[in-house]
Amino acid sequence: MRRIKYADYMSKRASFATLRAKLDMKKKSSSRVRDEEERRLLLELDKARLERWKKEGKLQVLGIRRYRFNV
Repeated sequence: MRRIKYADYMSKRASFATLRAKLDMKKKSSSRVRDEEERRLLLELDKARLERWKKEGKLQVLGIRRYRFNV
């Protein structure tokens, strides 16, 4: 495995960030923009799928932010 000195990495990263800011390069969106109706429909489908998994016993809620998914 290749070893990297942290100080070298940070200096290269800082110069990259500076160049990116100078060129006004913006981060690309990871997903396409959805209209309100499509977003609402996808949320409804997700909620229905989670409820179905709970009824089937595939998804167990163990606590706040803790889940068990049985395949």
